[in-house]
Amino acid sequence: RGLKLNNENENIEKVEQLEEAAKKLENVTARLEGLAEKMEEVENEAKKEEGLLNKILAKKTFGILGWGFFAFVIVSLIAQEIGVALIRMLHTGDGPIPAIMTYIVSFFPLYFIAFPVLLIVIKKLPNDNREKEGLGFPTLLKCFCMCITIMYLGNILGTGLSEVIGGFFGKTSTNNLANLITNADLTGTIIFVVIVGPIMEEIVFRKILIDKTVKFGERNAMMLSALMFGLFHMNLFQFFYAFGIGLIFAYIYIKSRKIGYSIAFHMIINFMGSVVAVLVSKNFTEDVVSKLQSGNPELISQALTPGVIMSTVYSFAIIITFFVGLVLLIIGRKNMRLDVNGAPFTRREEKGLVYGNFGMAFFIAACIVMMGLSTLAQLS
Repeated sequence: RGLKLNNENENIEKVEQLEEAAKKLENVTARLEGLAEKMEEVENEAKKEEGLLNKILAKKTFGILGWGFFAFVIVSLIAQEIGVALIRMLHTGDGPIPAIMTYIVSFFPLYFIAFPVLLIVIKKLPNDNREKEGLGFPTLLKCFCMCITIMYLGNILGTGLSEVIGGFFGKTSTNNLANLITNADLTGTIIFVVIVGPIMEEIVFRKILIDKTVKFGERNAMMLSALMFGLFHMNLFQFFYAFGIGLIFAYIYIKSRKIGYSIAFHMIINFMGSVVAVLVSKNFTEDVVSKLQSGNPELISQALTPGVIMSTVYSFAIIITFFVGLVLLIIGRKNMRLDVNGAPFTRREEKGLVYGNFGMAFFIAACIVMMGLSTLAQLS
């Protein structure tokens, strides 16, 4: 009996000890839950503060970029007007100013006077140094096909809208840039339009602009790069296709981080539009077209010169590329990951942060005003 009583007493003590341990465990658990709640509150506060800091940084970044590009536009326009005035004073002949001088007046102030001003304004903004992903040849080929489609559709849209505006005023809208390129010496066109222009424009609107904005979302960097690129051309004839291919160029640079890719694309597009297109149009003269349409084998044989044959093959290749690009734009966008990531802000916040600042508003307004003035100036 004594042994049994001792065992019962020991069991009671163990139970009491277990109950006491359970109470202590409950207290510890309650404290841990309290600490977890406090940690969650601290985390939420930290996220709010981080979000607020990101918004402040984004607003500052896009604002400074806006002022920088606004200065880029204004300084280049002033310098170009001064250059035009000087050339008119020095040009003593009766004929028109040589096209090479027009190219020099357009490009020299833009990239040797206005560009340094842009760099000075935005020099304190940090760059994004994320790793390169790389793009395979099939993806680059798809991008090229889409560029061709966008170029022609955008050109049709810009030309059509210009014609509508001209018709409203009872006048004809003339593409002065196209006339300049058509009548200019090919050497000047290749130097300035095919080589210098693409290099500088890709550095400005892709390398500089995207490096400073992609941390706020790939979608924002892409859209802003394309919009500013399109607006900077400051005429309706070029705006739509410049915006469209600007999206593709921005995508290529964001995904590859190799500016050489977008520069090469830009050079090829400009070469096709300003050199090859001019040569093709010169091959298909009214006399050649009439001979081809005559149905006379002898006249058709006379018209089919090597230049005409090459131009015909080129035209068919462009038509095929156009429709391939059209299909890719319709059904292949998602496979190409063109729906890139957005910023860590809501869509409503994005618009205000990216475009809702004085610098960006002044840049957009200046470009739209110049676009309107150039459209009116091209009416005849």
